Amino acid sequence: MECFKMMGSTEILMRVFGVKVDKTAQVSGVEVLLRNGSFLGWVILLGVVLGVWTWWSYWRNTRGWISPGRRRFLTGLRMGLFGLLLLLILRPVLTFRIEGTIRRTLLNLFDMSASMKIADPRFETGDLKRAGLAKGVLEMKKGLDQPLDMKVASGLHLVSRIDLLKGVLKSDDLGLLDQFAKEYDVDSYTFGAGLAELTTSPPIVAVEGGGKGGGKGGAEAVVDTREWIGTLDPKSQTTALGDGIRELLMRKRGQPLAGIFLATDGASNLGTQPLEAARLARSEGVPLYIYGVGITSPRDIIVANLFTQEVAFVKDELPVTVRVRGQGLKGERARIILKLGEEMVASKELTFTDDEEQTVPLSFTPKNVGEFQLRASIEARDDEAVKDNNAVGQRIRVIDSKVKVLLVESGPRWEFRYLQSVLLRDRRLEVKCWLQEGDPGIADGEGSPYVKGFPATKEDLFKYVLVILGDVDPKSLGEGPMGWLGEFVSKFGGACLFLAGNQFNPGGYRGTILEKMLPVELEEGVNRPAVVDRPTSLELTAQGRTNPMLKLSPKDEENTMIWRRFPKVYWVARVGRAKPAAQVLLQDGDATKGTRFGKMPVVAQQQYGLGQVLYVGTDNTWRWRKNAMDRFYPILWGQIAQKLGLAHLLGGSKRTQLSVDKQSYSTGDRVAVYARLYGADFNPLKEASMEGSYTIQAVGAAAGGAVGPAQEVVLRAVPEQPGMYRGDYTALLPGVHRFSVKSEPLVGVEYTVTEPAFELGETAMNEGMLKQMAEITGGGFFREETLMGLPKMIASKTERVRSYVDAELWSSPIYFLMLLILGGLEWYLRKKAQLK
Repeated sequence: MECFKMMGSTEILMRVFGVKVDKTAQVSGVEVLLRNGSFLGWVILLGVVLGVWTWWSYWRNTRGWISPGRRRFLTGLRMGLFGLLLLLILRPVLTFRIEGTIRRTLLNLFDMSASMKIADPRFETGDLKRAGLAKGVLEMKKGLDQPLDMKVASGLHLVSRIDLLKGVLKSDDLGLLDQFAKEYDVDSYTFGAGLAELTTSPPIVAVEGGGKGGGKGGAEAVVDTREWIGTLDPKSQTTALGDGIRELLMRKRGQPLAGIFLATDGASNLGTQPLEAARLARSEGVPLYIYGVGITSPRDIIVANLFTQEVAFVKDELPVTVRVRGQGLKGERARIILKLGEEMVASKELTFTDDEEQTVPLSFTPKNVGEFQLRASIEARDDEAVKDNNAVGQRIRVIDSKVKVLLVESGPRWEFRYLQSVLLRDRRLEVKCWLQEGDPGIADGEGSPYVKGFPATKEDLFKYVLVILGDVDPKSLGEGPMGWLGEFVSKFGGACLFLAGNQFNPGGYRGTILEKMLPVELEEGVNRPAVVDRPTSLELTAQGRTNPMLKLSPKDEENTMIWRRFPKVYWVARVGRAKPAAQVLLQDGDATKGTRFGKMPVVAQQQYGLGQVLYVGTDNTWRWRKNAMDRFYPILWGQIAQKLGLAHLLGGSKRTQLSVDKQSYSTGDRVAVYARLYGADFNPLKEASMEGSYTIQAVGAAAGGAVGPAQEVVLRAVPEQPGMYRGDYTALLPGVHRFSVKSEPLVGVEYTVTEPAFELGETAMNEGMLKQMAEITGGGFFREETLMGLPKMIASKTERVRSYVDAELWSSPIYFLMLLILGGLEWYLRKKAQLK
């Protein structure tokens, strides 16, 4: 039976039998049930017998005495009386099936991230009408099927998303909040980086000139207590959409919820993935009803990222990669401009595609030494949604020094030939080579890159910045030169690169000072590693993916693919695990050669005293020049040589080395500062803590132009790493931060802190994701023209509770009244007809 409200005959029945039900409930069915239905057969048989007997009795005793019509009427009265009496045996009840709802809680969740301040430029008629609906210019009930006056439309071209949300919440035509408050208990929250509860109140209906009941002459007035709508202020620089939903579900777990009304533009750049949060909501049985705020394809130019080296060499071409996206601008053209300080150094025309990100290569040659702000920008258009995301910058340092490299080898193996060729062509490097097995006469030619022997004194060795030690017999070097190498790295701050070979490096260095420098542990009894009989692939580790030496593309995914495409190598030196302080950058892809500590390290790096040591466990990198990979081979070795020699070139103190975990931060980030500190004797300091501080100057300001006093930071000793200290602080103000320690204030490390631009990186309303979230949870997605149907959808999705109310027919007064009426009427008619 269809559900129908309590009215008409059903309501009368319930009143007659004294059944009381809440006014909000609905009667979905009425039926008669027999409590003693098991006796139905016997009752029917007895009823037939009594019926036949009654008919025969009246026919025999009243034949010729009364008319046939009266006889039949009296027979019917008698049968009805017997029928009601027999029905008492079956105990009939009248059952009303009642359906209603438990009063549930509806959660409002409003996006208060900075992207909600975006005023989307609206040009499409549909987008203009949506703004008109939210602002009350058009009638909500008519949706988009109504004309829009062009004069009115001119005021709707730039309406911020938060103003649209406020208009929807205040709309009397829509009345969302009133309907919510009538049907549900409503709790409201906002989210950005975190979840915050809103204090809200529904409108109060007051009566002027009369009591609450509205006496004669009284007038009702609505006192608006929704001032909170006007205080909504989207200012969070990050959006944790998934975290907001997840935390809200955790807070309300166990409570009966009607759902979550979510108003957002779909931007999410922090925390839990929104679709994962939607799946959690589905498991909790909480549907999401999502109002998508904004437009799906606003016109916008986004200069997302600038990638280049942090240190450049004067008069040396510097490649720069800029990532750009044009949203809603397919086929449009623009010019990207690159500036070093205030000077334009490069520019390029580009054509936008289908909202896809483009990688724009640029290059320029720095002419002057110093620190500069490198900035890539595209002039903002008048019809852009946001004009603050058209530029991106990076701080770089231009130096006028070359990395002096000493390349030491036993003989001209393939790895030496290709590597020598690459290093000699690199203008940032000044390379000298020594071949143990070579003729000393090769060093006599004019401009020859060769030297006659290994540096004869410690002072001669210390003129270099980087020593590349190939497959060299340690006996031919001697104890003295090997000791100088150790001192060159640990005390002078130089860099040493061990380039493995299948004769001496690294197995032949067991028991020497060089073994202590190696970032890997040598296996017992292995002096000459066997040649691998099958090719193997080298894999980037998590540390290798972020290390600037191995970064061959500004895009992480593309960089990973480049490394995967490199040809396999045919020989890898067998070593044990990496030492505790080392970073493994590349590992052997063959798991069978690993240990319980993981796969075998092939490229590893570690700090040794004041300097750096890099271990390369294969001499097959020359194979990476094959085919199209040829262009990456010189880039890779150039970056390795530059990064290893950079600390020395930048004039770092021999006793104080400072570093940070990143070169660029956003306000609100934690800055981790590391210090490796040595005493006057070059032994690691042993104090439990050290004092440090940082100052801030505006980007582009003159050196020394600090903003405010220095802020103190305490550095704590790192366990089991003598001389290593760590501290951190929250970067609250943008600018160039300079950190130094109290023991040597002239030595510092600089890094940039900028206002985060996460909220402006994606300006379109993410309709696809929001629809998917609604579908996953069984809720719905709404735009301004469909919001009228939101309350009805929530009601239809709310679980209904079914119950039954019984009215005992057999024991009700009306039942016995019917018995009395039938019996009394028969008696009266029999007396009137003078029947016994």
